Amino acid sequence: MISSLLFLAALPCALAAGANNTTSATALRILPVGASVTFGVGSSTGNSYRLDLRTTLVSAGHEVNYVGRHRNGNFTDNQVEATSGFVLSQIAEAARTATPMFLPNLVLIEAGTNNCNSGKLVPDAGANLTALINDIFTASPGVTVVAATLLANKVAAQDACRVDVNKQYQAMATSLEGQNKKFVLVDMRSPEGPTTSDLFDSRHPNDRGYVKMATVWGAGIKTAVEKGFIGAPKDNGTPLNGESKGSTGSTSPVGASAAMSSMSVVTAGAGEAMGASVVWTLIPAVVLAAVWTGW
Repeated sequence: MISSLLFLAALPCALAAGANNTTSATALRILPVGASVTFGVGSSTGNSYRLDLRTTLVSAGHEVNYVGRHRNGNFTDNQVEATSGFVLSQIAEAARTATPMFLPNLVLIEAGTNNCNSGKLVPDAGANLTALINDIFTASPGVTVVAATLLANKVAAQDACRVDVNKQYQAMATSLEGQNKKFVLVDMRSPEGPTTSDLFDSRHPNDRGYVKMATVWGAGIKTAVEKGFIGAPKDNGTPLNGESKGSTGSTSPVGASAAMSSMSVVTAGAGEAMGASVVWTLIPAVVLAAVWTGW
């Protein structure tokens, strides 16, 4: 009976160890970079593609934390690095500031749409995005970048510009892949992507369009995972699960140590706490039963 009691006394530790040994997919600290589409213009909730994508990634076993200096959307983990109206140079400046702050292991880029608003071609779009991506690789070592081609547009001249930019992005992707960079280009004009019938206006997706964007992003991230591109995020005090940050509305960088006070950090989930409580509540009853039965 003594050996049985010793076993029972060790049971909580064994259960905790078993829980900690549960395998899961790589945690994703995602910096979504862009302009009004990434921010969520045209979305009835402001969520853009981000909540649907997050749900998909969590379902696949990933812990997810969106990071960025802004917030938009009706979900807790709604940080984003996007400002409506920004052109490539402005998006690049914002990303170059935010990347070393948060040290993401995954950056999503949808950029260049506003450069086409005049309807004129943008011959240096590919070169400018390439420079930004290389700067991101330097600013957050080990990071994976997934970039998107530009969405369809209802204005013919603007769409022609976007088609040309997409050709530049395809050439950029070929070059980066040839250099064995941790890079994936997703095609928002693929059959799975939004069409002009999925637009809120002439350029921004509606809710249905954002769901389609999430699907395309998800496929690209899955490709990056299967290629072994995505490693664990750097330990800089940022929670692995963005839902633990609390909905404070703060735009402070969670990844910066000095800014951690603006966000709540939960070290154990409610399920873990409840499980420990149940174990410790049951142990005395089990021990008593063992004494009475001679187990």
